[in-house]
Amino acid sequence: MATHIHLDLLGGLAGDMFLAAAIDAGLVDVTRLETALQSVGLGPVRVVSERVVRGAIEGVHVRFEGWDPAMESDHRHLSTIEAMIAESALSEGVKRRATAMFRTLGQAEATVHGIELERVHFHEVGAVDSILDFVAAAWVIEEVDATFSFGEIPVGSGTIETAHGTIPVPAPATAKLLEGLELTYQDVATEFVTPTGAAILATVAAQPGKRQGRLKASGFGCGTRDFKSHSNVVRLVVMEQGAGERPSDAAGDAPGWEREDVVQLVCEIDDLQPELMAAVEAQLFDAGALDVVREPVLMKKGRSGERLSVLCEAELSEALLRVIFVHTTTFGVRVVPVSRVILRRTRHLVETTLGQVHVKVGWLGDEAIKSTPEFEDCRLLAERHHLPVHTVYLEAQRVAAALLTDRAK
Repeated sequence: MATHIHLDLLGGLAGDMFLAAAIDAGLVDVTRLETALQSVGLGPVRVVSERVVRGAIEGVHVRFEGWDPAMESDHRHLSTIEAMIAESALSEGVKRRATAMFRTLGQAEATVHGIELERVHFHEVGAVDSILDFVAAAWVIEEVDATFSFGEIPVGSGTIETAHGTIPVPAPATAKLLEGLELTYQDVATEFVTPTGAAILATVAAQPGKRQGRLKASGFGCGTRDFKSHSNVVRLVVMEQGAGERPSDAAGDAPGWEREDVVQLVCEIDDLQPELMAAVEAQLFDAGALDVVREPVLMKKGRSGERLSVLCEAELSEALLRVIFVHTTTFGVRVVPVSRVILRRTRHLVETTLGQVHVKVGWLGDEAIKSTPEFEDCRLLAERHHLPVHTVYLEAQRVAAALLTDRAK
């Protein structure tokens, strides 16, 4: 079964509200999340949740505690935050997603302020709790492996005071992130959608699905403030969908798989050292690339070179083009809209003799036809047990094969 999540933005959206709603809906193992957050290097982070009432609705409110006070700062450069994420023990998927979310916000800030992306200096978003909001949101989105939808996006009016001075609501960077989405202005002088909330919406908008299925769970995430005008909450609804309910089937796809539109960025390079190309590949994945392929080619005048081919979601293409232009020697990139067909995937946490490993299962219609252990989980277990990675991977493959057999019954 596939999972679809719908967000009802009654009070808008902020990072802590998204996490709180996911906790209330039973999607979050708080202990595992705390372990992940503690690896970012901010200290012994704890996720503290409590039930509160906002307006007429009761839900969960969360806050972070326990970090090292020496790490507190209300401003950090994008490069500093990216380094913290890269050096953490987060899974590669969460690292990529969190980095892409920060880069998406960074690109919006750079555009608004007319500066280069590398010079972006996050103010309020650079604070510890904001970094934790981003990483926790990336962790949740990666864990649930769902499609998303959301209702009307409310935005307030008036102005707010920030490190940049007095600015209109929604904040310019927030508005940039929400471009292309339908907004509903409310006559309330408050910030309904924060920059973190806008980055989350921009992320889940790239994982669209049909609001349809069996209601499995729901939860309310509460903001910090309590308003008389509205309930400051977001509702997260979890739906279970059968293979026939996938949006791709409604669009007329062949049964059993999904089709999605993406962008391919292609260029040939013959004057960059191979080790530098490897670094570019890593930067592209960090910026949100779905796939990066390098292949040897014979170019004009008999020169040997490499073809760089990057697959990405359309909304990330500009950020990835910037990486290519800044970090390689190419003067041009071909941008090609393409369609790809993928198996429906579900993610499962299985118990091996060496510890827990996530397993990805591929479905052709209602039939589970393949399963693959997450390499990063196997690598971490190998380090913990001082074993070769392939030993752990083989054990994980054995359990994954048994999972596949169980799914077939």
